Amino acid sequence: MKNLTKKISLLLLVVLVLTISFGCTPNEDSQKKLYTNLGFLESKSTEDNKNYIEIAANGENIKLEVRDKSVFNGLIENEYYMVAYNEDNTLESIEINEFIKDLVVDSMKEGQDTEEGDSFTISSSKPADFTDMTLLDSSKVDYDNDGTEETISLYTIAGRGPDGEMAWDDGQNWSLVLHDGDKEYVLFDDYIQLGGLHFYSYFQDEDFVITTVQSGTANLILKEYRFDKENDNFICTVKFLTKGNVNMLHQAPLKY
Repeated sequence: MKNLTKKISLLLLVVLVLTISFGCTPNEDSQKKLYTNLGFLESKSTEDNKNYIEIAANGENIKLEVRDKSVFNGLIENEYYMVAYNEDNTLESIEINEFIKDLVVDSMKEGQDTEEGDSFTISSSKPADFTDMTLLDSSKVDYDNDGTEETISLYTIAGRGPDGEMAWDDGQNWSLVLHDGDKEYVLFDDYIQLGGLHFYSYFQDEDFVITTVQSGTANLILKEYRFDKENDNFICTVKFLTKGNVNMLHQAPLKY
C-alpha cells in the first residue's frame, strides 16, 4: 500500500509540474489542439527527408516529427523529456526537466521500498493493446480450470533488429500479462534497468502459481503470483529480494 501511495503521489506531482511547465506553451496555430507528455527518447530517425523521434511514455511509443533541424540534432537518446505536440504529431516544444527525471528514475527502481513478505492483490482489467511491444515469451494454461486454455505473455518495449536479435537498451519497460478473453491480469508492468524478467507457471496442489525472477545490476527479486479462484484475483507476494549494497557479478543471459 505504501508503494501504491507513493506512485500515485508521484504521478500527481508529475502531472502538476507538466501542466505548469507547458500550460502556457504558445501554439502558433490556435485551431490545432496541443498535447503534452513526458518520457524517455527511445530513438531518432530520418525518413523521406523528415526527422522523427519516438518518446516512450506510459508503456507506449509516441512518434513525433521534428521540423527544426537544430532541435533534432541536439536531442539525446535515452534522455528524459517533456514534450508538447499538435494533433498532426508535430513537435511544438521539448525540454529536459531534471527534477521530474530524478523522480521518475527513482520510482523505476523496482523493489527499493519493497520488503520481503509484502503482498498485494491484482484484480482483472479490460484487455489493453500490446501491439507496440515485443512478445518475448508465452505459455498456454487453463489456470482457472474452466476447460479453456488462456495465455500468459511476457512483453518488452525494446524491439528486434533486422537480424531478429533484440535491441536492448540500458533499461526498458516490461509487462507480464495473463490474457483471458474479455479480461486480463497485468501481473508486472514496470521499468527494469540493466536486467530482465523470467516467469515460471505451475500448479501447486490445487493452486495455480506464477513465479517471476527479476534481475538487475543491484537487485534480485523473486515474486509469487497465486490465483485466488474464489475472489477471481491474484495475490502477489515478495518471496525474496537482495538487500544492502549489491554488486551483481553475473546474470542469466536474456536469450529471447
